[in-house]
Amino acid sequence: MKQDRPLPSEFSRSRALGCKEAAELIGVSLPTLRRLYRSGSMPAPIKISDRLLGWQAGVLVDWLASKTQQPDSRSAA
Repeated sequence: MKQDRPLPSEFSRSRALGCKEAAELIGVSLPTLRRLYRSGSMPAPIKISDRLLGWQAGVLVDWLASKTQQPDSRSAA
């Protein structure tokens, strides 16, 4: 019997997520995801088919990480 092994991290990061999955990943509602996409406030989607857009999981994870980093602790003296 073949043992189940997790996908290499490159595959997980490059996995295409639909709108609903992308919204869940970044912790927003579907309407909010659509607003972010239309306003250009989030990474651009990839075209999966003529009518279907998606986002690469790794791109969204990196974008979230950049949004949650602490601001520079520069002294305003």
